[in-house]
Amino acid sequence: MKTYEATVAAIHALPRLAKTGDHERLLTLLAALGNPQTGRYVHVTGTNGKGSTSSAIAHILEASGLTVGLFTSPFIMRFNERIMINHQPIADAALVEAAATVDAALKQVRLQQPNFAVTEFEYITALAFWYFHAQHVDLAVIEVGIGGDTDSTNVIDPLVSVITSVGLDHAALLGPTLTSVARHKAGIIKPQRPVVTAALPAEAMVEVKKRVALTGSRWLVEGQDFAAPHAQLEGWGQRFDFSRPGQAVLRHLHIPLVGAYQVNNASLAIVASQLAATAVEWPLPANAIRAGLIASTWPARMEKISDDPLIVIDGAHNPQGIKAMLSAAKLVFGAQRVTLIIGVLKDKDVPTMVRELESAHVRLWLVPVPDNPRASAISDYPDADRLRSFTSWQAALAAHLDEEPDEPVIIAGSLYLASAVRQTLLGAAHA
Repeated sequence: MKTYEATVAAIHALPRLAKTGDHERLLTLLAALGNPQTGRYVHVTGTNGKGSTSSAIAHILEASGLTVGLFTSPFIMRFNERIMINHQPIADAALVEAAATVDAALKQVRLQQPNFAVTEFEYITALAFWYFHAQHVDLAVIEVGIGGDTDSTNVIDPLVSVITSVGLDHAALLGPTLTSVARHKAGIIKPQRPVVTAALPAEAMVEVKKRVALTGSRWLVEGQDFAAPHAQLEGWGQRFDFSRPGQAVLRHLHIPLVGAYQVNNASLAIVASQLAATAVEWPLPANAIRAGLIASTWPARMEKISDDPLIVIDGAHNPQGIKAMLSAAKLVFGAQRVTLIIGVLKDKDVPTMVRELESAHVRLWLVPVPDNPRASAISDYPDADRLRSFTSWQAALAAHLDEEPDEPVIIAGSLYLASAVRQTLLGAAHA
């Protein structure tokens, strides 16, 4: 039996991407595992917000008394966070056992197909399905990796599908337009299964409408079928009322997250949880919704990791995410000047992101994303010769604390950067 470290290393050594975007490899592996993916699921996609929303759905359903699996990516502190039950990461020993089971299934397939191989994400997806099935969860919330229709997670028939947002990201895989991105994401909508979406851009709504017509699905849209219109800042969190026609208004709900988009995510989570609970004939009282939302922290999403000095990390990594982060910063800091330390991967829309940041009232400093072959070099950034840059985020943070110790600092641009900062500054205590 491999050690935990060897198991994780072997998973990371698998290829990242495959030449084809079909599900044939994964379905072959799942068949060898006994088809554990035939469980009860909520499926969540979106350019931004899918992690926060998935976590909130799981928290709400857990608060009602269900045992709930949660599959997300990437991890922030440790690999095990990607596969949780009732928000407890898979134990090291359980991960080793699950990986050994998947390896045995791969070996079995290779008796007939000697060259059979899967990608890293396919392997982890199969492992998660097997683990949730083996642990007899009541249902699981599954976050899409990238896109929707061709994503490895899209081998399930969910109780409900959720689309949190549609913006431009992963253009090489999803295409360069909102229409192409939305078409991919709408692929998680399944026949006769309800779908809950945010109020998406017009081009995206057209694609969802086409898919809903094809699948005969019930479609609930934020702002039309449910709403949480007036949120108020409450500490490092927000208070809001939620309304849905035919139901009592839920007043003074609280989430420990900032940014208007987090209230939208919470609204989607409430409706998705209600639909999932109804589908499995499980009661979902208002106090479970309330308790689930209160528990819905999510790392590296405008997360305050220190009060003095005031340090915030955020995983904004595309133009839509940058806009949302700047909006949240304005909400909590008002007119106060903020230092923004940014590190971006080179496969992102770097010019648009930097332009958006330069137009904001922030002190913009550039850093590389550490230990990542996809990181932009400082010279890759637009206006790099004019903007202040540092060889590392540590050097930038030290300069901020030396020069502007009384002003807040946000470190953002990539979840990999936010993860590195969180691991370094918070360490094992939060692992």
